Amino acid sequence: MPYKILDYKEVSNPIAKKILEEYLSKLSDTDIPAEAASSALDYLNSIPSCEPDKAEELEKKLKELNLRDITVAQIINIRPKTLDELRMLLVFESTVPDEDVLNKILELVQEYCEQEA
Repeated sequence: MPYKILDYKEVSNPIAKKILEEYLSKLSDTDIPAEAASSALDYLNSIPSCEPDKAEELEKKLKELNLRDITVAQIINIRPKTLDELRMLLVFESTVPDEDVLNKILELVQEYCEQEA
């Protein structure tokens, strides 16, 4: 079952987890070893994250704010709680959005990826 890489895209941990789960379920009936994929999935299962469906919705909302894919993935992975935490994730952006936009991002993160206490 050879695969050819057709494209490359930054994805968040919840999306990567979903992709790996689908990939491993397809391999379950074959003799193809998947240790690397299994290890990656084990790691992704060990860290807190959004549900994949919620992460996909959040990704769409953040892209509407004209953020780069890598910034969107970092925001979903880290789930910042404060403006300072969020600003640290904007290093790949050519300009820092206004504070109103930053507060909107924090609200979206809270809405789609509830924070643990």
